[in-house]
Amino acid sequence: MKALLDDNTVATRHGAESTTLVLSELEVRPALPVEMQRIATLLNDEHYLGAGRQVGRTLVQIVHHRERWATILVWGPAAMKLIDRDEWIGWTQRQRAERLGLIVQNRRFLVLAETRMPNLASRAMGIALRQLPDQWQEKHGYHPLLAETFTDIESFEGTCYKASNWEPCGLTKGFERHHRADFYREHKRPKKLWLKTLSRNTRVILTGIDLPAAYQPGCDLHTAERALPLKKAHLESLRDALRNVPDPRAGNRSWPISTLLTLICMGLFAGRTSLAAIHRYGQFLTPQQRGWLNFLPKLRGRPGRRAPSYKALYNLLGQLDPNALADTLNGWLAAHHGTLPCALAIDGKYIRDLLLTLALSEHESGAPVAVTIASKQPKSEASKTEGDQPTALAAAHRIAAAGSPF
Repeated sequence: MKALLDDNTVATRHGAESTTLVLSELEVRPALPVEMQRIATLLNDEHYLGAGRQVGRTLVQIVHHRERWATILVWGPAAMKLIDRDEWIGWTQRQRAERLGLIVQNRRFLVLAETRMPNLASRAMGIALRQLPDQWQEKHGYHPLLAETFTDIESFEGTCYKASNWEPCGLTKGFERHHRADFYREHKRPKKLWLKTLSRNTRVILTGIDLPAAYQPGCDLHTAERALPLKKAHLESLRDALRNVPDPRAGNRSWPISTLLTLICMGLFAGRTSLAAIHRYGQFLTPQQRGWLNFLPKLRGRPGRRAPSYKALYNLLGQLDPNALADTLNGWLAAHHGTLPCALAIDGKYIRDLLLTLALSEHESGAPVAVTIASKQPKSEASKTEGDQPTALAAAHRIAAAGSPF
């Protein structure tokens, strides 16, 4: 959300220099700490949203002509969840939670009143975008991959975003985050979402199985993503089944074995590969999810439910008979065969080293579900890596749209 100015805005006084000369000599640089007070004053005076509050990683750019300020751009953290953006990227909930830091949001864009002239907004946005990855890298240690922004459809056309090749990507639902982290309120003014890729491989990297090391400083690899891999009914039936696993602990135990084992299974299903990661996963479940897993009430009469400690999980696994657990899980899986979320395997094959085909197959039986073309480029490791997963995700979306259970 920002004060977006149309390129057709009539120019005000700008000395004796021609508009063409001024636009050709625009430069962009990061703001200095000593300039932040002046920036806040200008935003409060001239921007309809004011300066706002800076949180998380931020970058302020100043576009100037011979050190005379022309525009101010404020970049900050991306929105946590946007349906249209997340569908455009095609990433999983886990990937979104881990890699959200690789997206930056243009939170404010102000063309100063005394420097307004035709084409200034789009030219300033263009040069700012070209320098954004390197300037963000210098300040925060990594290149962002995608930029997002919003415009008020009742007030602005978004002309300069169109001119600088931003892609319109749907409308928001008309809600905004309130002062509390999990609280939203409706403002009934949907905004248009715009996206701008900052790399030719933006979607490939954001949806890739392995994230390149250069982008890991921008990620939260220990994210507390709250999405559960099973629906409530399946989760509760699994918890009931796990009650039958023999409990090897002493009689003074506090936690039911079914609660601990259900949390461990949920963590494994969600992709957690260590006991520490599973423990952290449990710490950040919502109050409703904690109730589904039958977490115990908090001590001393405090409201809510507490999550199991690392020690409780460790002690159980150290004494548990793995065969008994495996038998119980196998019985539960067999009883719910055909109703659980399905898994697909990806198999890519080259035809004469010229055409990469991709098959999606049922993981259990190997039966093919869909076949598509992943790449028309000659065989290479780069083309295979870049072609596999995005094409597989697109094929999976088409399958779901056709009504298939996969």
